[in-house]
Amino acid sequence: MNLPQEWGAVLQDFSEALGEPLRLCLREYDVLEPPAKVILLKGRRSKYIGLVAERNPLAEKIRPVCEKPLNGKSAIFLYSFGFEVYQFLRNVFPQLRPKTFDHRPSFGCGDRLGMVSAAHVRALERFPVFPVLAQQSPRELERTRRTFREVLVDAAWGVLESGYQGPFGADADHIKDEERLLEAMDAGFTIYTLDLSGEVNHRILREGASSLQGFSSNVREILRWHARGRYVLSQDVRLELSEEKLPPVVLSYLPAIEKVERFSDLLRGRLGSSFSLEISLDEGEGITSPEAHFFVAEELRRRGVNFESLAPRFPGSFEKGVDYIGDIEKFARALRVHAVIQRNLGGYRLSLHSGSDKFSIYPVFFQETGGFFHLKTSGTSWLRALETLAEARPELFFQVYRIAYDTFEENAKAYHVSVRKEELPVTPENITKQDLRMLFVDPRIRQLLHIAYGSVLDALGEELREVLAQEEERHYGKVEENIRKHLLALFGESFKEV
Repeated sequence: MNLPQEWGAVLQDFSEALGEPLRLCLREYDVLEPPAKVILLKGRRSKYIGLVAERNPLAEKIRPVCEKPLNGKSAIFLYSFGFEVYQFLRNVFPQLRPKTFDHRPSFGCGDRLGMVSAAHVRALERFPVFPVLAQQSPRELERTRRTFREVLVDAAWGVLESGYQGPFGADADHIKDEERLLEAMDAGFTIYTLDLSGEVNHRILREGASSLQGFSSNVREILRWHARGRYVLSQDVRLELSEEKLPPVVLSYLPAIEKVERFSDLLRGRLGSSFSLEISLDEGEGITSPEAHFFVAEELRRRGVNFESLAPRFPGSFEKGVDYIGDIEKFARALRVHAVIQRNLGGYRLSLHSGSDKFSIYPVFFQETGGFFHLKTSGTSWLRALETLAEARPELFFQVYRIAYDTFEENAKAYHVSVRKEELPVTPENITKQDLRMLFVDPRIRQLLHIAYGSVLDALGEELREVLAQEEERHYGKVEENIRKHLLALFGESFKEV
């Protein structure tokens, strides 16, 4: 890195002024107008951008946290890497602007700590996937005390730190209300996953047409448009779209479709066509039927709503931190039908949510989707952070375990997990260093730790981040290895990485 000779003293001065030791990241970038050099610095708690220039390019916009003259001609201006600095840099470096889905399969990596996007890049750029580096839901934001802006800024830092020049996506995941949609738009997200679990009336699906009294003119028109009797999509796939079978599906899903249309109009009014839309049906009560998938997709297209991804709810259980639970053959049959529908209607990919660690179904998921899919991971990288902590600071990890144990009942209200507290093989009172080897392979403990991230960060977030900053290479290595393991399971061990 070609930096001024005085840099050692400057780094020391800045470290003393900020109260934390700073270190250089091995990347630098040139700004052409006005001429400046961009350098990246990290502390134990914060990230900084240094601008080496004759004059401060941000003088009228943002105050630096530190500055120091160099060699009589230029100076270095140090800024906390926040949203305002990101806005300046994304106007200079196009690779920092998130993009919409492209033609490739896509892979999402939630980073609940905002520390490992560079490690995600190191794994993802070796495979033919569109990387979604900024991916968080409002539920995760509430538990991590972060904002959509902060999530995007942390992902952009990972792009700078890794030197990645390709496109990446930013997914506002599981959006349910307009306020959160607007927040994500304001931050600059490009992918919007609309969670429709609260809009689908499963009671009507359970009780059937016998519970229905009469139809409005709007519903009658929709029924006339979609009713086809027994509709043949392929030799093996026939849908029941008769006037008797279709009404419960229409009335159950119509509120969800109207919500998608309303949110799509909001997005188009602000962003034009510069966004991708994902339809999430996976958090509802029941398995998504082929008829429901077909109706939702076709009716949205009829209304002029373009979407690029759809997540049905598949048979089986997709719990946090563990492999798929259920009959893989049954999953494969259901996926095959959904894939036939997707190919008939065209233009969107099938999405697998809670996709972390579902290794047993990755091969069939890749095969049945023809390699055109979206897969989301998040908590799996959080577990690798805790694994790093357990190796580096066992005593601090024992505190994490106690917090996870004590808050289990409250954390489990927000997530579907099978484990029960009384089933855990160790308690905070009897856990030992010898137990650490088995903790992260035991499904029960993985679930316990997976859902505890909010409670742990509230109590020990600063200490955890400091340890992970000190153990960065070990932490990055574990995250990269884990994401690469996911991708190899999807693409197959014989796949030749880029």
